[in-house]
Amino acid sequence: MGALSGLGLLARRQLRTSWGATAALGVVAFLAAGVLSTAPRAVATMHADQVVYETATASGPARDVISVAGSIPGQAPSGGFYDPGTVGSGVPDEPDWTPFAENLDAVRTESPEPLRSVMGAPLFHVTSADPAYTEPERSSELAEAKVFLRSAPDLAEHAELVEGRWPTATAGPVFVGDEQSISQPTERAPAFEVAVSRAVAETYGWELGGRYDNLSGSGVIALAGRYPSLVVTGIFETGDPDADYWLHHALGARASVIADPNRGLLGTATAYVDPAMITPLTLGVAETRVWYPVSTDGLTAADVPVLLAQMNGQSARTFLVAAGPDDPTPLQLRPTSRLTEILESLLAQRTGVDAIVAVLAVGPLGATVAVLALGARLVVDRRRSALALLRARGASGTQVRLLMGGEGLVVGLGSAAVGFTAGLVLSAALGVDAPVTVAQVLLAVAAGVAPAVALALATSPAGLRTTRSDLAPRSRSRVRWVLEVLVVAGAALAAWLLLSRGVVAGSGAGTGAGVDPLVAAAPLLVSLALTLLAVRAYPWLALAAERALAPRRDLVPFLGAARATRDPAGGPVPAVALVLAVAVAATSAVLYSTVSGGVVREAWRATGADLRVSGPVVDEPVAEQLGALDGVAAVSPVGDVGDGLLQGAGSSPRVEVWTVDAAELVVAQRDVEGAPETLDALAGSGGGDGADGDEALPVILTPGAAGPGVGPGSTGITLTTQEGDVPVRVVDVVDELPGLPAGRALVLADAGRLAEATGDVSYPRLALVGLTDDADRAAVTAEISRLLPSSVVEDPDQEADAVLAAPVSGGLAVAFVLAVLLAGLLCAGAVVMTLMLAAPARARLLAVLQTLGLSPRLGRGLVGWEIGPWAVVALVVGAVLGVVVPELVLAAVDVTALTGGPTQPDARYDPLLLGAAAAGFVVVVLAAVGVAAALSRRGEVAAQLRMGSND
Repeated sequence: MGALSGLGLLARRQLRTSWGATAALGVVAFLAAGVLSTAPRAVATMHADQVVYETATASGPARDVISVAGSIPGQAPSGGFYDPGTVGSGVPDEPDWTPFAENLDAVRTESPEPLRSVMGAPLFHVTSADPAYTEPERSSELAEAKVFLRSAPDLAEHAELVEGRWPTATAGPVFVGDEQSISQPTERAPAFEVAVSRAVAETYGWELGGRYDNLSGSGVIALAGRYPSLVVTGIFETGDPDADYWLHHALGARASVIADPNRGLLGTATAYVDPAMITPLTLGVAETRVWYPVSTDGLTAADVPVLLAQMNGQSARTFLVAAGPDDPTPLQLRPTSRLTEILESLLAQRTGVDAIVAVLAVGPLGATVAVLALGARLVVDRRRSALALLRARGASGTQVRLLMGGEGLVVGLGSAAVGFTAGLVLSAALGVDAPVTVAQVLLAVAAGVAPAVALALATSPAGLRTTRSDLAPRSRSRVRWVLEVLVVAGAALAAWLLLSRGVVAGSGAGTGAGVDPLVAAAPLLVSLALTLLAVRAYPWLALAAERALAPRRDLVPFLGAARATRDPAGGPVPAVALVLAVAVAATSAVLYSTVSGGVVREAWRATGADLRVSGPVVDEPVAEQLGALDGVAAVSPVGDVGDGLLQGAGSSPRVEVWTVDAAELVVAQRDVEGAPETLDALAGSGGGDGADGDEALPVILTPGAAGPGVGPGSTGITLTTQEGDVPVRVVDVVDELPGLPAGRALVLADAGRLAEATGDVSYPRLALVGLTDDADRAAVTAEISRLLPSSVVEDPDQEADAVLAAPVSGGLAVAFVLAVLLAGLLCAGAVVMTLMLAAPARARLLAVLQTLGLSPRLGRGLVGWEIGPWAVVALVVGAVLGVVVPELVLAAVDVTALTGGPTQPDARYDPLLLGAAAAGFVVVVLAAVGVAAALSRRGEVAAQLRMGSND
């Protein structure tokens, strides 16, 4: 007990008198615990926010659970009401759909969690399977006016009646005798009542109280023969026509008007009838649409794979939902949801993000271990005389290790506890609400124990005596050689496995298995392997520099190179920390450029030009109007001619034929990445040899349309379209055509030349618009929307900004920045500790040299030589790793879910970002050198001389 109390007293005295080095270990433990309490929870919150973001930006039909049944609740399937004798002639009774709604809700309440909480209360409506044809009003300018008949029990809750009243049930037709057919009743029914939205009424030219005739022929079975007309009794406002409710009510909020070049304007809308009328009007030939609104609020990242499995299981089932206790024919519901596609995309994003974060994390982790090793060596170096005295007075090696380990445990656990708490407070302030897991607590405890372990390992009883490392024999430890060989072999094996396996699309998407250990370990192993190789080569390079500097008259370069060769400051450990820090910064810069650049590239690939206009027909007059707008440089209508056949010598693939204004497209896609460089050849002369070459139509093909042996310059191929045949000459075969559908067998030709050759004329509903350099995008977009009100105008920059605004994109950017900052802090710590380790030897040397006349300025040059060679090694090896690590990541991790494109992006190297990373590293090293110099400055030359004389 006396010995232990004496060791405790000594430990307290050491902490009071020489606390700086131990405090450095505490700072490392503080940072590590803080990061471990914040980073995993921040990533989990980011994934949860991404779930909400993706589902919120998707429309209701794109995420809700939907089922469509081909019958009416409580009625027999279609065709059960064709008997005139069963139709009846009075006013039909109101159906009681309350039990049906309750049974629909039972499907939700009986679902497992989290699916039950994700699904909202069910909604439904019943719509005629076919439209009714009405007589178009002259004021509407419509050539055709169709209406679907729909009944929705909750319509009054979502629409505001502004004129008239809601429709009610009316009497049906009268059938007398057995010879009456369903289309020829004895007495036809009076006009049935409908309500329409304000937008539909304006499009159709309908007014409140107006009576409009139904036309016979196709559509609702014998409607005109039974109900010759309809009357508008109510007009309502829908509010936002793009709200989820109205998107499920197709054509209810506004009509669809299509311009048919041959027939004119064709209108289609929905008119709402009383629930009692849907069966008599449609004779049971109707569909019931049921949907459960989906909300992912509160859904965690861990719930996503579970929810995906539950939704896949639900879609494989059929639910029988009765409209009442005596319903003989319950509706058969087969729920489906496109939310599964969103969840699969989220899991693919999660896999890519987690892999990138893991790669970013292993670098600072390795640097942290190196800094801990340096700090432990610094503490032991400061305690060397006291520890040597303890050994001389009988303390065992275990007792000495326990003494230092206890000191590290006290400082480490206390600092880790404070750091973990600070991380929790910071997380709460930033809105990170993910729960704290047991694993995170255990990792924080490990961070607190790490200083004790580092100090215990650094306290070697055999190394407590002061020796001159430059006179000691070089280490020939077989253990070190074996470990280094294992690291290099492991790096080679991990890299080979990653490269041979290739990109695994959506890795772990169905399981939520987390980070692939190979993806996380391979970059660290490769970094360590290259660092160890550089450390092995370092003495030879330093020796070469020493010999090259030996003939020089100035002392400092030669002396610095000699000390770097014989007594490198800190040994190889600083090299590991510095190399990993530079590698993290370079990797972050490259991966950020790759992901963000991939997003921008995919946005431009999808739009194909400065602006992409879709929706209405963009014929030649409309294209001229668009081209006359201020800021527009070119307009190329893009038309779909239809399917065709490419008949060659070896194959005859079926293709899709698209046409453009080639001359305009050259201008519109002038700066678009991926655009064919041979677009101008589409509008030029055939340029072939012989008569066939002069008449051949120049085309550009995608790989799916190019048969075996077909490439640029190929002739002897005939394109067969709906209107005729024409010989073609292939001017190019490209992987993709920006602005056009990807992954298809496409043939692109000039519209004018194809029409001249075959007579094929398309009606383009797409146009690619090129802008001038000084054009105002927002103003041009507004003018196009004014000119074409029903059009959709896409801007690639806005599309890219929308993707980059997602939580996962913003979270990755923050992760890149934090990784660089953390690497910079560790780099500075490594430099300071390295120079502090070398401070005693340097002080003794400078004391002698300054006595001999060395100036203080030249003395500071020796400090630069202590850390400068390692900094150069770190820059070179870190730059190599900045190329190798991103290539490894992109070879193994599918990041297309992050970029939004079908193809894996290539690594992008931004000179500005990489230059900034290198400059930042130099600034950090110089600042750390200044801090170390300030901490170790003594100026007691005589004291150092007296100490040296006693050595």
